[in-house]
Amino acid sequence: MLQNELRKLNTHLPRNRKTIRALLTETEPSTLTVGGDKAIMKKSEIEALSAELPDELRDRVKLPIVLLRRRELGPGAFSLLGDEYEEYAFSKVLGDYGGTFTEFQRARDSPTVFYKPQVSELTRRFHSLIVIGFGLSD
Repeated sequence: MLQNELRKLNTHLPRNRKTIRALLTETEPSTLTVGGDKAIMKKSEIEALSAELPDELRDRVKLPIVLLRRRELGPGAFSLLGDEYEEYAFSKVLGDYGGTFTEFQRARDSPTVFYKPQVSELTRRFHSLIVIGFGLSD
C-alpha cells in the first residue's frame, strides 16, 4: 500500500532526462513526467548552468536533476538520482568542490549527500531544473 502511495506521490518525476547540450537546441526545453505531463525547463536556467560547467559535462549531465529525499540519512538529507558527472557538476556549482572530475572520482568513496541548505540554493538558482522525489529506505 505504501509503495502505491509513493508511486502516486512521484508522478511528477521525469520519465526520461536529456543532456544539457540537447536541451539547449530545443526552443521550449521539456521532458515528459511519469504521469504523462510535460515538464518545461527554463532555457535561461539551462544556459546559466551550462555556463558554470566545463564543456565536456554538457554532454554528460542530464536534466532535470532528481533529488531524492532520504530520511534514513538524517534530517534534510537528499541523494542525487543520477551519476557521478551530475554529482560533480552540482558539487562544483555549489562551490563544495573545486578540483577536476578525475580528482572528484578518486576522492569519492560513496554517493554525495546533499542537505537542505544546498538543495535550497540549487532550487533558488535553477528552480525549473530540480525535481524533488520521495522514497523509502532499502
